[in-house]
Amino acid sequence: MRTIKRDAPILLEVNNLSTDFLVAGQEPAHALVDINFRLREGEVLGIVGESGCGKTTLMLSLMRLLPANGRITSGQINFMNNDLLDLSEREMGDVRWKNIAMIFQGAMNALNPVHTVGRQIAEAIIQHNYITDKKAVTDRVVELLELVGIGAERKDQYPHQYSGGMRQRAMIAMALACNPQVVIADEPTTALDVMIQAQILELLGTLRDKLGLSILFVTHDLGVVAEMCDTVLVMYGGVTAEYANVDTIFNAPQHPYTQELLRAFPDLTKPMEKLISIPGYPPRLNALPAGCRFAPRCPHAFGRCHVEAPPLHGVQDRHFASCHLVEPESNISPETPEFPGKSNEL
Repeated sequence: MRTIKRDAPILLEVNNLSTDFLVAGQEPAHALVDINFRLREGEVLGIVGESGCGKTTLMLSLMRLLPANGRITSGQINFMNNDLLDLSEREMGDVRWKNIAMIFQGAMNALNPVHTVGRQIAEAIIQHNYITDKKAVTDRVVELLELVGIGAERKDQYPHQYSGGMRQRAMIAMALACNPQVVIADEPTTALDVMIQAQILELLGTLRDKLGLSILFVTHDLGVVAEMCDTVLVMYGGVTAEYANVDTIFNAPQHPYTQELLRAFPDLTKPMEKLISIPGYPPRLNALPAGCRFAPRCPHAFGRCHVEAPPLHGVQDRHFASCHLVEPESNISPETPEFPGKSNEL
């Protein structure tokens, strides 16, 4: 893991972002509520939590690619001094791929089966860089494929002719087609075997160092978080459970949900220790419990947890947790410059 300078420029700042899904005849499903984080230049921010906690919804909200029933109801997505929510669809289309690109979950579903891989990468180059010279486009496609470890001769093959690992590499090449500053990786190693996962993670780390990428890395795998990430945003039920640097999350977690996730992760130094599981399931977003969303599953819940939603407390410098059991630092508040959601230098 590379250390990110505290004064590294902030590329992306998300303030109080909330997203609903409209359900016919029912109350809206509150998929995201007041999400805050910052992504600095060269940083890898891990987004973790169980399925249904809002990770992919957050990524689609950032890209403004929500399904038809999705609505961003409030907040700001500040990218290089521009609020992406104020842009027209055409202006946002220029940001996608050229400034912020996404490696979608499930490469076989994301790639078009009736077009060659090379043609699909070329389409992104032509659409967003307005390059019409055929040789220049072909040269760029070859350059990108070789960058991710795929031979130039494979550019004219179809996705079904690639292995799972090669398809994922092709998706990474496509994401890099327009030299973006930020790459969103939505569970890029899902369904790959362990050896291929390791290769993809090594590739992303190499590209980060070589190209200076900032990465939002969505995953269920805490081992990947420990290896890849500088900071971690733990989500539960569409809200922030905990937000801190990776060392703090693993060595001094404050939120019971983070603690339970870590207890459910195998410890190689204690091979005989029994793993625990968190009873129950994340809440349905259109039938949320009163109070803390984790309270029905929390081993430390008490009366207040079931009636009052906890605010996001500043535990210490750049460490935040939303739990009534957390003792907030008296000098860290929503008015502190480093508090998530409080505007700082951009």
